[in-house]
Amino acid sequence: DPRVRIRKNSWNVGFAGNLDRACQHATGDRMILLSSDDLACPNALTVYQRLAEALGEHAERAVFASDQNVIDSKGCVIGAEGRDGRLWRDATRHEALSDKLGCTVFHVPAKTLLERALEHLRTPFAFATTCYPRSLYEAVEGYGGGALMNPDKGFAWKILSVAEDVYHIEAPLFSYRVHGSNQNAQQRQSGALKHMMDQYRATFDTAPAILEAAGISQKDLEHAFVEHDVALRGLKAVAEGERHLARRHLHFGIAAYPALVARSRKVWILRAALALGPFGTWIARRRLQAALSAYRAGGI
Repeated sequence: DPRVRIRKNSWNVGFAGNLDRACQHATGDRMILLSSDDLACPNALTVYQRLAEALGEHAERAVFASDQNVIDSKGCVIGAEGRDGRLWRDATRHEALSDKLGCTVFHVPAKTLLERALEHLRTPFAFATTCYPRSLYEAVEGYGGGALMNPDKGFAWKILSVAEDVYHIEAPLFSYRVHGSNQNAQQRQSGALKHMMDQYRATFDTAPAILEAAGISQKDLEHAFVEHDVALRGLKAVAEGERHLARRHLHFGIAAYPALVARSRKVWILRAALALGPFGTWIARRRLQAALSAYRAGGI
C-alpha cells in the first residue's frame, strides 16, 4: 500500500524518542500510535472518523479513546479494559453521539479528566486507543524524552491541558498484547524501580501549566505518590506474595518524602502487613478490597 512507509532508526533513540520520530513523519490531521505487537479492529479508524465528523469543528480540540481487549502472544482474547472509574467518574453518556455511532459514547471535559488523573498519578486512557488532533500534538511539542517507562502518561497530561473535551467509546476497538517483552513485563523485571522513578519525578517535574489547568498543586502530587504508589502499590505487592517489592516501594517512599510517609495511615497499614507475615497478607488483601470499593463509590 503506497500509504505505508517504513523508516528505520540508525540508533536506539528510546521509546519516547521513537514515538516523536514517528509523529514527525505523519501527515494526517488526527494521530494515533499503535505498537507493533498490538492490534486495531477492522472498523476502529472508521468509528473514530465518524465521531470526528459528528463533532465537526469541535473535533479539533477533542481527544478520543476506547475500550480495548487484552490478548496473549497468540492473539487470543484473555481479558478486556475499559474506563478507569476513579478517573472517569465525572463522565456522562452522550446520547446523540451514542445513537449516531451505535455504541455508548462517554464525554468528560478535558480539564476534569486531567484533575482526576493527577490526583492518582495515573494514565487517563489506554495508549493504543488514544487519538488526537495534530494541532494538539504540536501545541505540547510532543512526548519528550524524560520518562523511563511511561512517556505516554506525561504526554496524556499535556494533551489534556490544551484540549477541551474527551470522548470514550465503550467498545473494544483495539487489542493490547501481553507478553514477556512489553511495557508491563519490563516494569516487573526492573523490580518496579523505573516505574517508581517516573512517578516520583512527576511529583516535582510536572509542568506548571498542567498543574494550573487541573487546579492541582505540587503538594497534591506528592500526597498522591505516597498514597497510591507507595502505600497501595505496596499493599498490592504484599497481597500478591511479593513482599520484596512492597519493601522496595516503602523504602523508596521513605527516601523521597519521609514526612509524608510518616503521616500516612495507609503506609502504616503497609508496615503492619509486612511485619505480620501471613496474617499481614490477609490484612493487605482486605485493605485493597476496601480501597477498590471506595474507588467504585467515588469516595477516593
